[in-house]
Amino acid sequence: MNIRNRLSGWRNHTRIRTQLSLIGGAVLVLACGLLILYSYLSQKQANEQHETAAMERVIALEGQNLQEYVDDLSTFSLHMRNDFAFLSYLSGDITSDYSAQQYIENMLRQDFYSRQDLVWMELYLVQPQLLLRIDSAGKRVLSQPYQDPETLEDADRFLSAPTYLSVSPDKNGFLRVTRTIINAPQKTPLAVVRFLVGSQVPVSLSESHAGQGEILCLFGADGTPVTDTGKEPSLFGTVGQESSVLSLQGEQYLAVSHELKDLRMIVLKPLALINDAVNRTLSMNVLIGFTGLLFMTVILLISIRHLTRPLSDLSLRIQDIGHGDFKSDAHLQGSQEVTGLSEEVNRMTANLSDLIRQNYLSSLNERTAQLSALEAQINPHFLFNTLQAIGSEALNAGNQDVYRMITALAALLRYTIRGGNLIALSTELEYVRKYLSLQKARFGDRLGFDIQSDESLMSMEVPKLGLLALAENAITHGMADRMEPLTITIVCRAMPDWADLRVINNGNCIPPEKLKELQDSVREESVNLEKNIGLGNLATRLRLIYGDKARLEITSGSESGQETMVKLIIPREVRRHVQNIDR
Repeated sequence: MNIRNRLSGWRNHTRIRTQLSLIGGAVLVLACGLLILYSYLSQKQANEQHETAAMERVIALEGQNLQEYVDDLSTFSLHMRNDFAFLSYLSGDITSDYSAQQYIENMLRQDFYSRQDLVWMELYLVQPQLLLRIDSAGKRVLSQPYQDPETLEDADRFLSAPTYLSVSPDKNGFLRVTRTIINAPQKTPLAVVRFLVGSQVPVSLSESHAGQGEILCLFGADGTPVTDTGKEPSLFGTVGQESSVLSLQGEQYLAVSHELKDLRMIVLKPLALINDAVNRTLSMNVLIGFTGLLFMTVILLISIRHLTRPLSDLSLRIQDIGHGDFKSDAHLQGSQEVTGLSEEVNRMTANLSDLIRQNYLSSLNERTAQLSALEAQINPHFLFNTLQAIGSEALNAGNQDVYRMITALAALLRYTIRGGNLIALSTELEYVRKYLSLQKARFGDRLGFDIQSDESLMSMEVPKLGLLALAENAITHGMADRMEPLTITIVCRAMPDWADLRVINNGNCIPPEKLKELQDSVREESVNLEKNIGLGNLATRLRLIYGDKARLEITSGSESGQETMVKLIIPREVRRHVQNIDR
């Protein structure tokens, strides 16, 4: 709340030109910042997608070449099986002698030197149990103690159908290929060919990727790393089939994977290297954006100054009005709103001038009326004295009825002009009875009345002249153009928190259109100075005295059994904020 108050205070003491400049500048900065950020992120995403596609194409091509290389190794491991003499010797068709062993050693030597990528090559002869080995360190074929092939690594693979082949990574080279030569009809092993391929191929691939700032990681089918780049731990299970971005040793990399039959290739490229050009472009974009922002800010300030100048002039004109200058008009241009506001200020100025003149004339008229009122104060006393004199003459003449009528009329006149807004119900009913008695003297048997009231309500305060006005309306409208007798019944009932005051007559019913008009009038706040005892004014008095706790209801015709009833519902506890109670 304190921050809101400070902001509100700053706004109230800061010119609109300054506020618009700050808001416009903030919007421009935000727009330029978002535009630069969007451009940077879009270029970064597009660059990463392009780099991913390029890496996938390269690794797919390399994977295809590498798979062909591995397939060639598999084919090479079957080379000895194509020699008939070799198979005859292994099958026992040729007697094992020195010449046969020399033939097999020559075959092993020729196969070994036929390739440049072999580190060593071994031949396990099941019958006889003989192990021959040749490697790049020596040129001779060595006979070594026989080792059962079932004890070798990957025996479950190269001794099993259908391939009888095992291709596995080896830490001393690249791939270790093991092939079992079987007797086809019986599917029994005759010999095992085993050789190790050097690391020339992965080194060549790694160097090729290193030239592009990339890191190549090779794995076997079981996740055994072939290369040693320091990135392999847990990388095999982290990178899936799809390209992804991952963090290794605090650096972000784009990772692309490619699956082979016996190998898996993963290429890593630092995102910093991929986005280097984008980052350089970002710096240029920031510089261009700042220059454009400065240019737009200058245009914005000039525009705001031009647009707010009429408002500043209008503010000065209003200050002149506040100091009493109503003569000159404001003729401002700039926009439809400013022109309209200028015209409204001119109209307001003219109205204020007229109001001041009328107020001056009203003050003079009020003083004149006060003087007239002092002169007229003797008139009610003259009227009462005259009525009293007439009543005395009637009494002296022995005319008691005329005397009572004159006395009742004088009492009613005094009651109507007496001050106060609330009166005791007993007093109101007393003067209602006087009024109805006068009307009965006028209409004779054509008028009858009955007044009923709970004793608990007699001391309750009610609106002065309220019931009297309702009784007058009942006679005026109930007997209009009517020769039948009229009966007026006034009922005052006590409820726990309310008083129900009803004036009922059996005279003329109110037409539906007129009834609707009357019902609407009692719901609206209005004051009719010409008919100050009307139902609308009575409803307004109720609202002024009781607020929304009182109401005036009117029913007539079929709504109330062919009678007209006006009902006052008022609370028994009165809020005395309009006038003092007059008892």
